[in-house]
Amino acid sequence: MRWAMAILLFVLIGASATANAAGPLRTNRQWEALPAPAQSEGRRTLAAAADSLGPIDIQLAGEAITRAMLAELANTPSSEVLTRRLRERLGQAIDRRDFLLFLDDLARARPTLVRVHSGRARRAGILLHPDGVFADRLRHYGGGPLAIERPPRPPNLEPAPDGAPLGPRWSARYPNPADEDARMAALTEAGRNDFRQRLEDLLRQLREQGVGVHVMSTLRRRERGYLMYGAFILSRAAEATTVRRRVNSLERLNREWGLHIPIRWQHRKGWRATVEQARAMAEAYNVVYATRRGARRSTHYTGQAIDMAALPLPRTLRLTAPDGATRRFNLSAPDEPRDLNLTPRLIDWIEAHFGLRKQRRDYPHWEDARGR
Repeated sequence: MRWAMAILLFVLIGASATANAAGPLRTNRQWEALPAPAQSEGRRTLAAAADSLGPIDIQLAGEAITRAMLAELANTPSSEVLTRRLRERLGQAIDRRDFLLFLDDLARARPTLVRVHSGRARRAGILLHPDGVFADRLRHYGGGPLAIERPPRPPNLEPAPDGAPLGPRWSARYPNPADEDARMAALTEAGRNDFRQRLEDLLRQLREQGVGVHVMSTLRRRERGYLMYGAFILSRAAEATTVRRRVNSLERLNREWGLHIPIRWQHRKGWRATVEQARAMAEAYNVVYATRRGARRSTHYTGQAIDMAALPLPRTLRLTAPDGATRRFNLSAPDEPRDLNLTPRLIDWIEAHFGLRKQRRDYPHWEDARGR
């Protein structure tokens, strides 16, 4: 009996591992498993998703997508706009149609485990992307593979040893301060005027009004910025010549910038393995946007920058700035993203009255406008 139970357990574990190792989700913009949204804006689609996806373990941007949640959303009153309800319930700037298309692909593929963090969701168009808000270049879901496996997390990884090839373990070297208290304290240690005080004033007011605030990074080592940039540009390469050229450039910059990081950018198994490991490394950093200029002279290196997210914003937000200015923002319109980093008029006001500057295309990045 014990042998039979052991064999059954082995089979079940093996089946689960096989299902989860099936690779990225194949995406498209066709309705294959769920009914297409019609006049109901997608309530019927959500109801069908609740029936179909209930057994699947799904997390989107850290939020569990359960049968109960989908059924609740499907029952959104007709007097309420579904997009607004989705953004409030999931706490993210959801793109309604692309979110429903994502659910359709899951209903078709039926994986056992789905983990799509905010960076993946933003790149895929499930969440609004800064390009669609500030550059008039909407991201449309579908047409490419979407990674859905559990992403690597730097705190759970052994740091890469000297001479190791690129990959997620490099994200565990040159780490950021471990928590928000340490990250904010690092700004004081950097000694840049009252940047920390202005930030903490803003974050306090947001939190007092029920906003979820997440501080991902403040003071950052130059080595980490360089590695993030390298992972980002190699992850976007599509052919061997591009990989070779970018590897040569990264090796040259490593020397010229005096970093001397003992990483091997070219994978022994060839250019495709290099791109795949770069993607895994970028996933570990959760980097959505990086530039050579930022890698060279980021304001993170001098304690003049913060990467943060603040959402969902309430329907009415009141802020008082250090200069005494006060403003009430009506964010109740159905198309409001309810995301600080994606709300232009709110960003403009904070820049003018808190002495901050927002890097529009780099989703979480804010910096000190008075520090230069």
